[in-house]
Amino acid sequence: MSTQRSQFVCILEPVRAGTPESPTPEEAELIARHFDYDCRKRDEGLLILAGRSLKAPWIGIFIFEADSPDHARHIVADDPAVLAGIFTARVQPFRVALTRT
Repeated sequence: MSTQRSQFVCILEPVRAGTPESPTPEEAELIARHFDYDCRKRDEGLLILAGRSLKAPWIGIFIFEADSPDHARHIVADDPAVLAGIFTARVQPFRVALTRT
């Protein structure tokens, strides 16, 4: 018996305002690991959409599926950039209503 996953949105914001435009070497490495993490979630079939704003105020959005709110918080908490404290993250339930076909 399969369970239906719920959808969630994670809104990421850099802790340091200059991170997106001029990351330190450490931030650049963590952002690369963050991107790899997003790719793994895509490959696991959890990621629906991910992206970021191209000008300030800087935000990233990660729309994904999880088995429960606790599972969703765990997915976000395991993101390398969140773990390292260069991004703050807010997670809340979400529902995709329309997509382009």
